[in-house]
Amino acid sequence: DDLSPAWSPDGRRMAFTSDRDGNWDIYVMNADGSNVNRLTNHPELDWSPAWSPDGRRIAFTSERDEDEEIYVMNTDGSNMNRLTNHLGHDWSPAWSPDGRRIAFESFRDGNWDIYVMNADGSNVTQLTNHPSGNSLPAWSPDGRRIAFVSSREGNSGIRDIYVMNADGSNVNRLTNHLGQDRDPAWTAD
Repeated sequence: DDLSPAWSPDGRRMAFTSDRDGNWDIYVMNADGSNVNRLTNHPELDWSPAWSPDGRRIAFTSERDEDEEIYVMNTDGSNMNRLTNHLGHDWSPAWSPDGRRIAFESFRDGNWDIYVMNADGSNVTQLTNHPSGNSLPAWSPDGRRIAFVSSREGNSGIRDIYVMNADGSNVNRLTNHLGQDRDPAWTAD
């Protein structure tokens, strides 16, 4: 299986998750599917790649330290660094447009919520605090808002798209129907 494609900022390459070599790892390839290279090689799971806006680094989720944590590496797989270190699960990294912060979802306080940290892993701040799950953060192109997925309106587990300011204030529901809405993505226009 090949999952979680993520375009490089210049549109020339794509990072993705694959189990093609018997384990879930991060790969990169040209936009036409050529020149596939494996970036991670660890017996535990690596998934959910996200390119930095400058195209020099890739953040991803890994289970390599017995818990799901956020890591960052160069686009050739070198210089790998662990950014989060908490007993709760940390998933779905999303870079801010200026590359200074990373939003992510975490179960560190017993509930799935959206957090943000500096790109070096410092200054972790909780943005949402709701008993329903909050996941899959996506930054607006101007860096002022974050879209995310939640079932907070009591729709019997149905997930809708919400948007909030980048500091967690002013949460607004964008979708409202009985279908599942997931994976928000912003356009630059």
